[in-house]
Amino acid sequence: MSILELRNIYRDRLNLSNQECDYIYKVVLKDLCFIDPIKIALDPNFIIRKDSENLILDSLKKICNNYPLDYLISKKNFYGYDFFVNEDVLIPRPETEELVKWILDDNNNLTGTKKVIDLCSGSGCIGIVISKENNNMDVTLSDVSDKALEVCNRNKIIFNPGVKLIKLDLNSKLQHHEKYDLIVSNPPYLSRDEANEIGENVKYEPEIALFAPRNKPLHFYEKIFEFASTNLNKNGEIYLEINPNFIKDFRQLLSRFNPNDVNFREDFRGKKRLVKVLF
Repeated sequence: MSILELRNIYRDRLNLSNQECDYIYKVVLKDLCFIDPIKIALDPNFIIRKDSENLILDSLKKICNNYPLDYLISKKNFYGYDFFVNEDVLIPRPETEELVKWILDDNNNLTGTKKVIDLCSGSGCIGIVISKENNNMDVTLSDVSDKALEVCNRNKIIFNPGVKLIKLDLNSKLQHHEKYDLIVSNPPYLSRDEANEIGENVKYEPEIALFAPRNKPLHFYEKIFEFASTNLNKNGEIYLEINPNFIKDFRQLLSRFNPNDVNFREDFRGKKRLVKVLF
């Protein structure tokens, strides 16, 4: 089958605009089959090898079933870096890039070393970018999932940042004895009631990275503040991505821990999703 014929099949089967179909098709060509998409225009009769044709059509079936393109190509761009991702970790979101930028902007003129821990790190994108962009940040990535830590380690090898990896369960009674100057986290924060509101493609992402325990939407924030009470140095900072649907409850939770200062920020969608807490 020719490269143009396969392009037209994508256009026929995907319920998207031609522009969106073409974008997906070109990504599949380039990242899965290592075929330069420019051939569509320059050599439309170019015959795709049978093994690549099968891969292209199989990919189309998955996409029609809302399988995330990022998992399909095992890659997601985050803050200018192409991170390895699979079904063991959450796909990084653009609002999380805003959280990273906030941290980097606040520490742009940092002198000396600042010890940072990324809690519930998933793919490691937050901590790795911080480490890559600011050499004065001594970053530790942590997660409860062994599979997520494997993805973290793979990204560590790809980008060669100076980060450490540890397994850490925020629900554990065991104490962690390291002290940090800055805590950052994008923990599981969706309530089960929101399960029907999220996109069909999200069903392929790990529930452990998406959902808080039933009837306890702020569970992990409480655990993070408990962790901070013993592991955050004096005058330390916490940067979090939060659920905008629970701002009032989040404020009530915060009041129990007596922070020195709290700053909320809206994301690019105008939702209050980011917070910086000073202790």
